Amino acid sequence: MITPVFFCKQTQKFEYVDNLDEVSELVKEKGNLIWIDLNNPSADELKKIGEEFAFHPLALEDATGQHQRPKVDEYENFYLVVFYSLDYDLEANRFRATEIDMFMGENFLVTVHYREVPALKEAKKRWESNSYVINRDIGVLLYSLLDTLVDECFPVLDTIIDQVEELEDLIFQETKGRRHNYTQTILAIKRNLINLRRIVAPERDLLNVITRHDSPIFSEKSNFYFQDVYDHLVRVTDSVDSYRDLLSGALDANLAVISNDLNIVMRTLTACSIILMSDALIAGIYGMNFTNMPELSWQYGYPWCICLMVVVTGLIWWVFKRKKWF
Repeated sequence: MITPVFFCKQTQKFEYVDNLDEVSELVKEKGNLIWIDLNNPSADELKKIGEEFAFHPLALEDATGQHQRPKVDEYENFYLVVFYSLDYDLEANRFRATEIDMFMGENFLVTVHYREVPALKEAKKRWESNSYVINRDIGVLLYSLLDTLVDECFPVLDTIIDQVEELEDLIFQETKGRRHNYTQTILAIKRNLINLRRIVAPERDLLNVITRHDSPIFSEKSNFYFQDVYDHLVRVTDSVDSYRDLLSGALDANLAVISNDLNIVMRTLTACSIILMSDALIAGIYGMNFTNMPELSWQYGYPWCICLMVVVTGLIWWVFKRKKWF
């Protein structure tokens, strides 16, 4: 689905375009700002947009292929910006990333994505409101879009942080005398953090390039707003790094708790083995069929042997109990 919208500086109004053939005429008028959103476009639709704006074939290939690394590429008459929209899937217990390819020129922006992105509707509202505050150039639209997409990172990060904090409490929580192994859960959360960093770290570098690069299509006033988006991404990246290190500590703590529980079990089994070995020693001595054994013909020999085992067992158990082996 293709949704073209443009802002006319002369009329100070936002209007929609029904016919794509009108786009090339609107672009020629430098007083117009045009945003065309392509949701799951066909190859023919993407080709037509490429012809209208004279996009380079390599840029169109990047938009078609998807799974691109966040980046900004500069071409002769436009820029290609690859960014991601994030949301968390609670059922799958992982976040989803939707690639958005942005073709940006002096007075136009074309966004391409292959999944519904609710943030684009919010970006349109912010564009309409911000356009009266900032200079009315394409940087206003790009800032509104990027800032909205970056704001989506915080709910995803908060969900992961809640999981980490809950996991820390569960590691040291004992349920009915048994502890659970949370290694798989820790590794799953850590994988989410690593995948999140693979997205936000390049996006941070991308914003750094935009703010430090003197671009003819952005006004100096717009760069201050891009710096704000950059600061947000720096905060997200720092939080991801901090909680990834925290998860490494939680993994070590989980393995230490499991190892400690195993040591307790082995210590208990060792104590039980010593008790049984002592009883087996007594039974083995009196099981030897020597002729000159004083207790062999004694009528109380069997009760004596049983009582001796009980006494030895109780004595060893008391010693181990004092050493807290039970």
